[in-house]
Amino acid sequence: MRSRDMVEVVGFDADDTLWQCQDTFDDAERLFLETVSPYASPGVDLKGVLRTTELSNLAISGYGVKAFGLSMIEAAVTSSAGAIPSRDIGILVDRINDMLREPVKLLDGVADALHAVAQTHRIVMITKGDLFHQTRKVQNSGLHHLFEHVKVVLEKDVSTYRAVLNEWGISPSTFVMVGNSVRSDILPIVELGGFGLHIPYHVTWEHEVVDAPKGTFCTVASISDVAEWLAAEHQS
Repeated sequence: MRSRDMVEVVGFDADDTLWQCQDTFDDAERLFLETVSPYASPGVDLKGVLRTTELSNLAISGYGVKAFGLSMIEAAVTSSAGAIPSRDIGILVDRINDMLREPVKLLDGVADALHAVAQTHRIVMITKGDLFHQTRKVQNSGLHHLFEHVKVVLEKDVSTYRAVLNEWGISPSTFVMVGNSVRSDILPIVELGGFGLHIPYHVTWEHEVVDAPKGTFCTVASISDVAEWLAAEHQS
């Protein structure tokens, strides 16, 4: 067993690990369904069209509110065969603008938990999404001063984590990544030889849901448990 005292640097995800995110997207999706359904062509699965559009656009627009907004508008036009009025498109645009302006809502216990971990370990943030929006959220969170490094990436995969850790001079064997997404926050780091610590959130974007091998990472109930996990003697 690898000892947790090997860990020197703790990486934190941001969205749905430090602050709320997916709840807002789910609310916007409900608005999309309500707004577009009166104009949808017969038999069209609106949710399916939106999901397919989002995934097909990832390579072009990436992640984040702006990318989601473009996909919503495209899906609205496609699923209605162009029949949806401009006023209803405007409703969707207004919601996207509201999402971009929404204040950061920290999850319970985040500030205290980060301060506790920072007493014993170096901490960094690795988050994916739109560079401008994510950077603004970091700055507005009031937490940015706690992190030695902050990186906004286009994707969270093995090659990206390898490049980021190399840039920062961090060995994967001394690194643990903490986050809510097994797909993006945990499995790539474990594959690199680091530690993964999963904190489930009450909702997860379908794209981030995977069947993970058992026993490859640990799970805690809350970010408030991270400091205690780090203090434990051995990796389970």
